[in-house]
Amino acid sequence: MSFVIEFDAKNNILRGTLKGRVTDAILLDCYSVAVTYTTSHSPCRGIWDFSEVTEFEVSNAAIRQAAVRRPIIASGYTRVIVAPHDFLFGMMRMLQLLSEEARPELFVVRTMDEAYRCLFVDAPDFIPVG
Repeated sequence: MSFVIEFDAKNNILRGTLKGRVTDAILLDCYSVAVTYTTSHSPCRGIWDFSEVTEFEVSNAAIRQAAVRRPIIASGYTRVIVAPHDFLFGMMRMLQLLSEEARPELFVVRTMDEAYRCLFVDAPDFIPVG
């Protein structure tokens, strides 16, 4: 599996970590798994972590598709995308701009420390989601 979904109950944060090679199918599958989780749980904040991505073979069409889908995290809750590499950062900024109206609380940053600062978190405690 090229992604892991985890939850930090103490800080109310759902985190999706993508690893290695990411394709359209993997990105959209991860999105669907996260939507399924948030549909059956209380609203929460979120982090998408692309720090461990080594190959990003995701098309502009898949980014646009994700942008028009129902947001994973409910409106009013902060979500942060961690994209350290220039190309990934640019693609995630494109997602942010395309979905600005549906996701006004979305931020794109370069490091996990920046993400934690956006969420005002000092010591997260993530456990894998079943």
